[in-house]
Amino acid sequence: MKTNSCRFAFLALTLWGLSTAVAAQDMAPPAPQKIILHSSILNEDRIIWVRTPRNYDQGKDPLPVLYLTDGPAQINEIGGTIDFLVQNNRMPPLIVVGIANTDRTRDLTPSHSDAKNPDGTAANPTSGGGDRFLDFIQNELMPEIEKRYRTVPYKIFTGHSLGGLMAIHILITRPDMFQAYIAVSPSLWWNDQRTLRQAQDFFATHAELNKTLFVSLGDEDNSQVPMRASFEEFQKTLTEKTPKGFQWDSAHYLDEDHGSTVLRAHYAGLRAVFAGWQMPRDPGNGMPAGGIEGLEKHYRELSARYGYQIPLPENTLNNLGYQLMGEKKLDQAIAIFQRNVELYPGSANVYDSLGEGYENAGKFDLATQRVQKAIEIGTKIGDPNLELYKQHLMRVTAEASAAVEKAAAHK
Repeated sequence: MKTNSCRFAFLALTLWGLSTAVAAQDMAPPAPQKIILHSSILNEDRIIWVRTPRNYDQGKDPLPVLYLTDGPAQINEIGGTIDFLVQNNRMPPLIVVGIANTDRTRDLTPSHSDAKNPDGTAANPTSGGGDRFLDFIQNELMPEIEKRYRTVPYKIFTGHSLGGLMAIHILITRPDMFQAYIAVSPSLWWNDQRTLRQAQDFFATHAELNKTLFVSLGDEDNSQVPMRASFEEFQKTLTEKTPKGFQWDSAHYLDEDHGSTVLRAHYAGLRAVFAGWQMPRDPGNGMPAGGIEGLEKHYRELSARYGYQIPLPENTLNNLGYQLMGEKKLDQAIAIFQRNVELYPGSANVYDSLGEGYENAGKFDLATQRVQKAIEIGTKIGDPNLELYKQHLMRVTAEASAAVEKAAAHK
């Protein structure tokens, strides 16, 4: 479906990839769902917040999962960033699993620190429980998420500060636990840089590693906590000893502090994890390079890269069909709309668009059938564009009657 005023005269570069359904959606962001999960490993209840994409309940496709430390503080922030990137075809929708803290220092430190306070007491008495926390995620939390939600094997771990330290610890000790890692301001100074030294040994002995890492830092160095020195040493290690297949990027935000750097790092980290997600475009008209064949090839390659079947997006095919229709290539446009019906038979919009293709080809009987199907499905699923489909049917009916009258007048 396209609105009448821009059915053909839309600007390809600005409208490409935007679905008309977006404007009709409820503007409220998806609210995370609270889950209380008892952990036998940690011997405590853990609060988990799960944010699914808008209209998740109406979909069927399984999705990648992002696991996030400091969940309550960051789940809505990273969720909004994901929504923005998805809307601009820069990444797929994700399920976000935000883990609330109980004993943050215990869970997010991979080794025990013997550091003392000025009075001689232990500065971090519970530190060093990171591996038990990972056992909880791997053996209790992940199975629960996979039982409750539609998931694919592609998983991302995202952490800030001590959470960033844990991201690197997982990468070098349990690399297959996740496929991608975003380490924001990782506390690589922890325990006399123990994890940093382990990372240097790891990358020196691993010739191949099919993972993705984004690591960042703000302007947050001081004499007690050598964040910058540790960060730059880690960058140097990655540069000099990059394993085959390992994709990594880094950023140093000198105009951000330890807290404010999170937003920019999440955006850049997601862009790095899903680099190349967007379909290459023809520089002449902004449309997918290679047409439908190019689209099919691009999504086959993405599926191979990320390890799960990634379908052609409905709105991507839809917009290509309208572009072809605007160029009066009606047979090709109708073929694209038919392909969309094959891929998304539960969508009302794909039938409405196919009806518009037949309408512009003067095949009013077929157009009427397809728009009626759009209304039938739209009524069943509560499609927000239902009234527009009904208006479309009235227009097609009027055009069909006019065509009959015109034909009769010429007899």
